Amino acid sequence: MNWDKTRTGLIVPPDYRGRHVKTTDRDTWEKLVHGGGLDGATMQPFAQYSEQAVLAAMFGNCLGMVKTGIAAAATAQTSVTAGTFASGGATTTWDSATPAATTLFFVGTPGSGATQNQYTAPHLFAATAVTASPAAFTIPSQSIGLAITAGDIIMNLGTLAAPAPAFFNNTLYVGLTTQAVSGATQANVLSGEPTSTGSYARVVLPNNLLTWNAATAASPSVTTNLAVVSFASSSAAWSTGVTNLIQAFISDAPTLAGGHVLAYGALGTAQSVNAASIVLSFATTVFSVTLT
Repeated sequence: MNWDKTRTGLIVPPDYRGRHVKTTDRDTWEKLVHGGGLDGATMQPFAQYSEQAVLAAMFGNCLGMVKTGIAAAATAQTSVTAGTFASGGATTTWDSATPAATTLFFVGTPGSGATQNQYTAPHLFAATAVTASPAAFTIPSQSIGLAITAGDIIMNLGTLAAPAPAFFNNTLYVGLTTQAVSGATQANVLSGEPTSTGSYARVVLPNNLLTWNAATAASPSVTTNLAVVSFASSSAAWSTGVTNLIQAFISDAPTLAGGHVLAYGALGTAQSVNAASIVLSFATTVFSVTLT
C-alpha cells in the first residue's frame, strides 16, 4: 500500500479493537500502517500460531458423536461415551487421534439440512481423562441439566491450557460457481452457483480429521482434503447449460446460493456441465486452504 496525496483518504488495516480508520494525513497514515497504530497498538499480520489455530478450529474439529445418551437431571455422571460421525456415534472410536486428557469438549444436538450447524442443548465439559477404545472422556461427577442424546455432536475446543478459537461446523459443503476469483465477494460467489436443475447439489463433507489433514505448523498454515470430493452425476445440463464453472468454494450450509462462504479458489481448468451423466470429482489434497 502506497501513499497517494491525490486521494481523499486511505483505509488502513483494522486496529486491535477491529476498527478501520480513514485518514488524509500522511504522518497519521504512516503511523497506522507501519507501526504504533491507534492507542499504541501495533499492526501485525497473523503469526504462525494464530494461522494454524484458526485453520485447525475451522477444519477437522468435529471429534465424533455421542454414543450413549444421558437423561436430564440424571444421577451424577462421570463420563460421556463417543463414536464416529459416519456411524452416528454407534462405533467405539474417535474421528481423530485420541484427544488430549484435558480437552475442552463441546457437546450439542445438531439441526438438520440447512440448520445442521446450529445446536440445541449445548454443553461444555473440561475433561479429566480420555480413553481411546472405547471412545469416552471422563468428567468431574456432575448432574446433567440438559439431556445429552445419542448422535449429539462432539467438538474440540482445545485444552484447558490452550483453548482454541471456536467454530462449530460439524459439516461443510462444497459448491461451484461461475464467479471469477478477481472481484469475488460472498454475494457474487453465491449468485454464480448453479440451481438444482440437472441434479446439481453441494457435496456434503463431515468436518473431521478423516476429511481434512491437520493444519500445518508453518506460515502460512495449510490444510488439505483427505477425502475425495465428488458431485452427483448430472441428470441434465446444470441450470440449463451453465458454462465456465470457474471456482469451487466451501460453505457452512447446504442451501444453494445460501450460507457463508468460508473459502474459495479457482479450478485448475474451468468446467461446464451441459449434458446428463457428467461427474465432477476432485482428488485428495486438491483443496489447499490457507489464510491470506
